[in-house]
Amino acid sequence: MASDVLAVGACAAAACGRAVARARPGRRLSVFLAAYLLLTAAMCWRLVSVQVVQAAEYRGLAERQTQRELELPARRGRLYDRDGDPLAMSLAASTIYANPQILRDARIDPMSVAVQLAPVLGRPADELAPLLRRDAQFVFLGRQLPRQVGEQVVALDLPGVGVVSEPTRVYPGGSLAAQVVGFAGVDNTGLAGLEDQYDDLLAGSPGQLRLERAPGGVTISAAPREVLPATPGTDLVLTLDRQIQHHAEEALATAVEDYGAEGGSAVVLDARSGEILALASVPGFASEDIGRADSYARRNRALTDVFEPGSVNKVITVAGAIEEGVVSPGTTFTVPYSYEIEPETFRDSARHETEVYTVAGIIERSSNVGTIQIAEQLGARRLHDYVTRFGLGGPTGLGFPGESDGILADVEDWTNSSLPTIAIGQGVSATLLQVAQVFGVVASGGEWVEPSLVRGTVGPDGSLSPVEAAERRRVVSETTADAVSDMLERVVDGEQGTGALAAVPGYDVGGKTGTAQKAYENRRGYEPGAYIASFVGFAPVDDPALVVAVMLDEPGPVYYGGSTAAPVFSDIMAFALSDRRIPPSAAPAVPEPAASATPGSAGATPGSAGAAPTPAGAT
Repeated sequence: MASDVLAVGACAAAACGRAVARARPGRRLSVFLAAYLLLTAAMCWRLVSVQVVQAAEYRGLAERQTQRELELPARRGRLYDRDGDPLAMSLAASTIYANPQILRDARIDPMSVAVQLAPVLGRPADELAPLLRRDAQFVFLGRQLPRQVGEQVVALDLPGVGVVSEPTRVYPGGSLAAQVVGFAGVDNTGLAGLEDQYDDLLAGSPGQLRLERAPGGVTISAAPREVLPATPGTDLVLTLDRQIQHHAEEALATAVEDYGAEGGSAVVLDARSGEILALASVPGFASEDIGRADSYARRNRALTDVFEPGSVNKVITVAGAIEEGVVSPGTTFTVPYSYEIEPETFRDSARHETEVYTVAGIIERSSNVGTIQIAEQLGARRLHDYVTRFGLGGPTGLGFPGESDGILADVEDWTNSSLPTIAIGQGVSATLLQVAQVFGVVASGGEWVEPSLVRGTVGPDGSLSPVEAAERRRVVSETTADAVSDMLERVVDGEQGTGALAAVPGYDVGGKTGTAQKAYENRRGYEPGAYIASFVGFAPVDDPALVVAVMLDEPGPVYYGGSTAAPVFSDIMAFALSDRRIPPSAAPAVPEPAASATPGSAGATPGSAGAAPTPAGAT
């Protein structure tokens, strides 16, 4: 634009010169004055254009040419267990960078620089040299390396090569609670688990450093520097108990190996507060091996994977029937071995003559037919209502990434066989946490308590700011919960109980075995010979403190919940009660191991002795 103005001025001056030559003296002065005013107006317009109209544009251009802004990463918030032991934290690391422009301007051979850096960075010179030849002013040569590496690079004093401090995420527990904690990437962003869910809190806000540099890109050390400090992320205290989590993972790993299972999961809940003390899944992964871990190992399967709960669902059926006044624990039913509801035939796990069972006896023996008879008294709509109120088929409120709501069809879509199958825990799917909460309702006197994984945030002064109190809602009355609790105690210590191996010395335990066929992941139907074994319960029965849920994925050759999952439950519950210093029961009941934990006994499932593998084989 300036050249255009000067060209116009030059033409005007030439024209004026010619005009002056022909004009009279008086008119020459007027011509010169007009030319002067024209030039002055053009210059003034140029000044206004540069300093007012296009001021922001030219200011930005100047800043881009002379100033450089560096982002100062914020320290990512730590994750602690409930006792203050770190599960995730950030440490200072060295990031190595280069400015290839400086090497070009100084006519320095990039290969000579690469050869000196190669042994320090642990990368071949042939990989580094192309980076140093790029047509750029900034390239990364190595990120989040040990501080000693950064110190060695600084000592080399190579032109165009620099070192900045950058935080790197470390997990002191290794694989401990890895699926729960999750992990963060090299850019300090949460990618999975709690690292992802609470990324906004943990990440903090990056700072900024503004430097002045010469045209060649060299920083002017004497120039003033503007620093906007980074705001560190917020530290979180979790509800997890590191010791219980570790023991649960070890117990699951042993069971998976002993029974040749695909995997296993366990949940430990504080029955009073809803806090999750352990959330374990095996196999797992360590943060340094995340790239080699498959999807099954990376998933927090106690929250993301659903399964048909089997006979543990009978607790909902019986609790709903008692709450509605349909039955009482002493109500009797004439229970045959098989029961036909078109188009299906349902059978108990072990062949027996037609017998009279009380409601309590139906739960103790885990009778499929007896439970279906109770469900018929309750009705489809009320059964659906109670399944929903106990927390199946809907969100838990935890908000964990990838968590499933489970699967429960609307009652309007139920078929003739839906009521009997759902009553005994098939035709409905839930996560292990949801199943644990069903027993949490019984343990807490009939209230559903929202689960939690975070106790609170840590303030700048180190004080803990607790999260909001957990949501609670009444599901059944305390009287109903107590009645169901007494029945579940008989499952463990009763003569016909299916959960004898779940007993914990010194404590009264209530719980329920579960064995259900494993559904296909991508289509309808069940995988032949594949089962999910589970046991869920609480202790002490007289004043429940803890709820433990255990699930084993395809154990074998024995696959019954009373044989495989119950002993793991006992192991985890015993340790957790000791760790939380829960006093023993007033009148401990320690039954001797019963034969009911063997194949073909009460508590088995379809395919057991004398039973055809029908769709209703849950126990």
